[in-house]
Amino acid sequence: MKIAVIGAGPAGLCALKSCLDENFSCDVFEKSGLIGGVWNYNEKTGLDEFGIPIHNSVYTDLWTNLPTDLMQFENFPFKCPVSFVRQPDVLKYINDYADAFNLRSHIQFYKHVEEIRPLPNNRWKISIRDLKSMGQELVIKEYDAVIICVGNFNKPLIPTFKGLDKFKGTVKHSYTYRKPDPYKNRKVLIVGKGPSGSDITGLVSKVAEKVVLSHRSPLREYAKFSENVKIKPVIAEFKENSVLFVDGTEEDITDVLLCTGYAFDYPFLTNECGIEVEDNYVKYLYKQIINAKHPTMAILGIPHTTFLLIMFGIQMRFFIAYLKGQFTASKETMIEDAINYEKHRKDEGGSLLKIKKEYYDDLSDTAKIQNIPPVYDKLFRHVLEVGPMKYQENYTILNDEEFIITKLH
Repeated sequence: MKIAVIGAGPAGLCALKSCLDENFSCDVFEKSGLIGGVWNYNEKTGLDEFGIPIHNSVYTDLWTNLPTDLMQFENFPFKCPVSFVRQPDVLKYINDYADAFNLRSHIQFYKHVEEIRPLPNNRWKISIRDLKSMGQELVIKEYDAVIICVGNFNKPLIPTFKGLDKFKGTVKHSYTYRKPDPYKNRKVLIVGKGPSGSDITGLVSKVAEKVVLSHRSPLREYAKFSENVKIKPVIAEFKENSVLFVDGTEEDITDVLLCTGYAFDYPFLTNECGIEVEDNYVKYLYKQIINAKHPTMAILGIPHTTFLLIMFGIQMRFFIAYLKGQFTASKETMIEDAINYEKHRKDEGGSLLKIKKEYYDDLSDTAKIQNIPPVYDKLFRHVLEVGPMKYQENYTILNDEEFIITKLH
């Protein structure tokens, strides 16, 4: 079987290794000259030297928001004396993984995938532009299966706000944030309290005159910031030099930094591929992995409120089990399952992108593959529960069920 993998970030590397372990022929197409995807720091923003959008959104002084035990590939321990590390440590780990299994020789760099189109008999036609030839060379190749591993941090999600067009200050998305320096002595509004929003608030507050953090739900009492940080609710309206909040308060600001997440985006997929994105959710994916309309296509990493690198492993084992015929499901069954899953999650009132232990149990039961050890879910739930206090702890996994906590001083 001949398989194409799009992207050489963590998901793409995991997909490649999984395919090689099955003795599948596998080509990885990476538009940059590096592996690691979003974990590569790039001072530049906007377009690269080939006119392609730069998708590196990590910033200086970025710390992981999950411990290393939850940021490792299956069967490849992240060896580090502390649980929370910086971006260069993660990038080194990813490169060590690629080198340990000789993955680089299967990766074609500076290859920009322009189009993926389904063919009869569940095959795929892929159009690849060679960027090193100044875009002059277009290669067409055919594959038995394709795995999309482009990540979820490519297209900034920018909400609409009343009056934002009248605001006279700067408005940027965290996608382009690199250092706090431009905000020195400024009055900065940060929108969004997710991991990036909270992290960037702490960094910018060290240089700004004041930081106003707007969020939808209350921050926990122990999420402490410096005295120049004000916590505010949802925005009601922007004015020329200030912002009004739904509680009736108003703050003078000079800059806006939107930490509002990202939208799923697959511009290289033709309409015939059947992939639809609605309300920032990718529809018709069986078990949030397999393209139900063309089941020799998989997309890794859609549920991203979880331990991603570990999840990539079981998602790949699930897809490979399907390709090898270890379990079967008709297209109609896949579509119905995907629709029912979406409806069930919406009825629950939870995010479609957050998954529970039951998701992994379902993958394991359906494909008759090894499940992930329960200790990962237990550690993940603990980290979510303690919130920012997690940075005062170190974790050691003892076995498939247990972990211990060491307090840091």
